[in-house]
Amino acid sequence: MKGVVLIIGTIFILLYSTVAVAVDLKYGGSVTILEGIMKKAVPLFERKTGIKIGLSGGGSLAGIKATLAGIIDIGGVSRELKEEELKKGLVPYTIGYGAIGVVAHKDIPIDNLTKQQLKDIMTGKIRNWKAVGGPNLPIKVVTSTPGCACREEFRKIVMNGEPYVKKAIISPMETLSETVKNIPGAIGPLATAVIDKQKVKIIKVDGVAPTSENIKTKKYKVVREINLVTKGPATGKAKKFIEFMLSEIGQALIEKNGFVRVK
Repeated sequence: MKGVVLIIGTIFILLYSTVAVAVDLKYGGSVTILEGIMKKAVPLFERKTGIKIGLSGGGSLAGIKATLAGIIDIGGVSRELKEEELKKGLVPYTIGYGAIGVVAHKDIPIDNLTKQQLKDIMTGKIRNWKAVGGPNLPIKVVTSTPGCACREEFRKIVMNGEPYVKKAIISPMETLSETVKNIPGAIGPLATAVIDKQKVKIIKVDGVAPTSENIKTKKYKVVREINLVTKGPATGKAKKFIEFMLSEIGQALIEKNGFVRVK
């Protein structure tokens, strides 16, 4: 219960500490959606409709909890909703698809890892780069914060649900590229929409890079839904924004920013 209160409190603070004017809609949740979509889409939507939207992050779990609690109107969830979340009345609207890339320190002379190698690295079975053809250097696993869909979806898709190594370094998604850049031997999963390619290298998975084309053709396998969720069916201004994101303008923006459109 304390964890739920903390998550809701965090998103409440994030939202109201960054919004200086009255807003008509409040968004919170997935940082992938916030950074990769909302910060580009909202100014266009506001100019088109005059409807003001307040933005905050906090992660997908925070978006779910805050939407259910009525703190926000639209939650961002960068994964498929669970059955129990649907039963509580959340309604998802899939606006696109995104990928989870694998980023590593630029000095690591490895360009490709198999899914099995990644699983063994993330769970701690492989602890040195030498075991996968790299230098004699300890591997430092870096993951995003608990509650982040990127962290959990990668664990489900690549690691078969097994836990990350206990000594994994935790970093917020917004600064994970910087964290990996500053730690020799670092590697971790990160949403492609927020990867800073100037700071890290992207590792192929089973020989396939997470490019837009490979995501579209389903050659790249580490893919998840990009959802906007509401408590009950979307109505009013929330519905207008979701319709905007599913319009040609919204879908073109989705594609332009490295995601795969649904329409």
